[in-house]
Amino acid sequence: MVEIVLMVVAAVVLLGPILVVAGIVTMSKGNSTRGGLMTFLGAVTMGLVFWAYNALGNMNFSKGRVLRLKGRARVARRALGDGWADDAAPALEGLTPWQRTVLGEAWMYSAGMEHASVPAFAKLSLKLSALGAPSALLEACHLAALDEVRHARRCFALARAYSGLPWSAGAIPELAQERPSPPSPDEGDAWSRLVRGSLLDGCLGEGLAASVAEEASRRASDPVVSETLAVIAEDEARHAELAWDVIAFALERGGGKAKQALREALEALETQRTPALPSIPGVDEAFLARNGVLPQAELGRLMEACIQQTRERAMAFTRQGSTPGVSSRWDGERAHLVRGGAFR
Repeated sequence: MVEIVLMVVAAVVLLGPILVVAGIVTMSKGNSTRGGLMTFLGAVTMGLVFWAYNALGNMNFSKGRVLRLKGRARVARRALGDGWADDAAPALEGLTPWQRTVLGEAWMYSAGMEHASVPAFAKLSLKLSALGAPSALLEACHLAALDEVRHARRCFALARAYSGLPWSAGAIPELAQERPSPPSPDEGDAWSRLVRGSLLDGCLGEGLAASVAEEASRRASDPVVSETLAVIAEDEARHAELAWDVIAFALERGGGKAKQALREALEALETQRTPALPSIPGVDEAFLARNGVLPQAELGRLMEACIQQTRERAMAFTRQGSTPGVSSRWDGERAHLVRGGAFR
């Protein structure tokens, strides 16, 4: 089956250039009408494939903790090969080559974001170490990174299955190029940066990712896709709780600067945008929802709800300045990893 899908999708990708070349050859032989039509169809086919790659590969939608390097979100380069996929096999029957292309690109986007979350949590653990965080927080960061490894493997597997191409994670060269630089005065001290990043990327971003995955799991018709999204939802919700624990640690150790940073981050909540999905020709919202991609209106509703919940909880923090410890919360995650994760 995999070989058949690979052949079909490869045919779709190669059809455009083949038609263009064939059209030019046909026109050179004097049949300008037929040759022109073939050239036009080839150009349209190449345009659709390029559109899917560009539009779906640049969606404004966080799938978890964002890897930020020098203020910009980064993901790994695309690559072909092994090493970043499990054996998940969604149903492909009844899907057209174009639908598979769209779903493959959607899961490639998710795979890139999940993969980038692994070094993002590594960076968070370094920041916490520099600030003298307790072992429970550092352990939680590394356990969350292992979650993201499993998420990325599953998302790459789905992208490979739908596209028929052996996609994998490439390099993130910016990680090696990054050099410590003095923060701008607007960013504040280390405590302020930790609080702001935890609230926006952790509490809100990962909280939203959990809500979106949970709802998408409920709507997805493919059991493999539904299970994948359900596991991601559970894990991302726990990662959001880690972000709240980090804020509690910052408020305890960082004093007034940390609390002021939380108030300022609360104001920044109002500037957060609803995840934006492109309008995809040839597929409707019902098809996307059945395959784990929520409609734009549903994303907006979930975003508003997450902003409201994050605002209310953060305001309570500014009044109380503390929250229960984190150690017991991660005991279940240790057992979860020992038995090999939740994906079957």
